[in-house]
Amino acid sequence: MKKIISSLAGLALLAAATMTFAAEPATTPAAAPTATPESCQLRNKKFGKLLRPEDASGANGARIVLYPAQPWKCMTWKLHPAGEATFNLQNHFTGKTFAPAAKEDAAQTPVTQVPFAKDAKERPAWRLTKLPDGLYQIIEVKSGKALTAAAATAADGGTTRITIAPVGTGDEQKWEVEKIDPSKLTM
Repeated sequence: MKKIISSLAGLALLAAATMTFAAEPATTPAAAPTATPESCQLRNKKFGKLLRPEDASGANGARIVLYPAQPWKCMTWKLHPAGEATFNLQNHFTGKTFAPAAKEDAAQTPVTQVPFAKDAKERPAWRLTKLPDGLYQIIEVKSGKALTAAAATAADGGTTRITIAPVGTGDEQKWEVEKIDPSKLTM
């Protein structure tokens, strides 16, 4: 009996030490999720709304926009690990991902929905970098630019659109990554 208690105490100490070393310091990339992709919603700090394809469209080229929070599949993303703190994001509703439009030389390039390629090397990769305030910047690996919410204009029909832009410190580039149970999504 003493050996069992001693073994359990040793395991508890080992677990506590592991948790101490696993603590994530600020301004480091997010830890990679488990083998099963985690599901999350991405809320922009400046506008308080969630990322989704415009009108929940499944069309390639649909703009990525912000929308008031709902427990919907179109507002929920699977985080597929693609390297250290790097992910391929896949929409629960459309099964697609997003990437900057072809004009990557612009200061702010629109982000649109694209197919989720079978070959992981062909998918857009996004690095989630944790900031000191607990929020994240979401950086496109290929360009090094940040996912950015652009203010709505009359030309956009009042919709807050998503672009990539040079990395800055504004709230339009800060994102809350909210884990969500996909079984609780309503549509």
